[in-house]
Amino acid sequence: MTYNDISNKYLKGDKKMSFRILVIEDSKTQLLAIKHCLENEGYNVITADSGAMGIAKAFKEKPHLIISDVIMSGINGYQLCRLIRNEAELCDIPVILLTKLDASLDKFWGLKSGANFYVPKEPGFPTLIKICRETLEDIPNLPKFKVISDSNDLMSVEEVNSRLIKILENLLFEATIIDEVRKIGEDILDINIMSHKLFNLLTSIYDYKAFAIVVNQPKSSLLIAKAQNDNDYITIQNMAINISNQLGLTPIHHDVEVNHEVLTNTITIPVDILGMRLGVLIISTHTQLKPADEKLFKLIAEQFSIILRLYHEHIQKFSVTSK
Repeated sequence: MTYNDISNKYLKGDKKMSFRILVIEDSKTQLLAIKHCLENEGYNVITADSGAMGIAKAFKEKPHLIISDVIMSGINGYQLCRLIRNEAELCDIPVILLTKLDASLDKFWGLKSGANFYVPKEPGFPTLIKICRETLEDIPNLPKFKVISDSNDLMSVEEVNSRLIKILENLLFEATIIDEVRKIGEDILDINIMSHKLFNLLTSIYDYKAFAIVVNQPKSSLLIAKAQNDNDYITIQNMAINISNQLGLTPIHHDVEVNHEVLTNTITIPVDILGMRLGVLIISTHTQLKPADEKLFKLIAEQFSIILRLYHEHIQKFSVTSK
């Protein structure tokens, strides 16, 4: 079916035939049953009998909706969701996980993996049909129609597995970073010590020129910086002061030599939690930051916001006790 065929059917009001649904199920009996059920509803159904084949067909066909079983040999439904949500070409496609499992933990894990819906298997699949209809009826929010390639080339199972392994490795790395950031405030809530620990962590990850932390405080914001040379140290301090003013933090009372230079390859992340602006993190590196580097730095800032919140509560209690 060409793009014009799809467009003509849609314009004539035959909406359902314009929707491509990819069904992934390793039970041939269940796969045929779901396919037959959805085709009776007027949908264009593409099938795959494994998670790896499903991912390969998702890249080729660009379906409007993906329905997948959870328990499958090889790549299961949870892993499939993770992979889809981490692929730029596929991440906007709604995913329904279809399973016999009904435990709350299974549902929680399915939704955390990136599924839009978690539907139990039923005779005739009434809930599935209802959710398909509701998901697909809002046509403006769907991916644009794409021409299905005439090529028979599909991504190999090895390529799919390689992508999945990389995603799982990244998730493990992120979990490790989260754990390391949270350890920063374990021993003592001293901002200088915590900043030193954070700088050490960042140094182990990035090829940095300079770091700066600004902590928003009632009377005067606190600026702590680190750099590999004196000029960059002065530059990032001046940048931090200017950025803090722009973000509405309390003024920084700091004797800093005026320097109008700007460091390249810099990323600035406000440190916020529950609507409170606690400060800002700034990092400048020798090489251009990649999207993955920026994502990681945002994750670090997000976790450090918890530490700064504890620090703020600590100094507030200390201030009340002193009075």
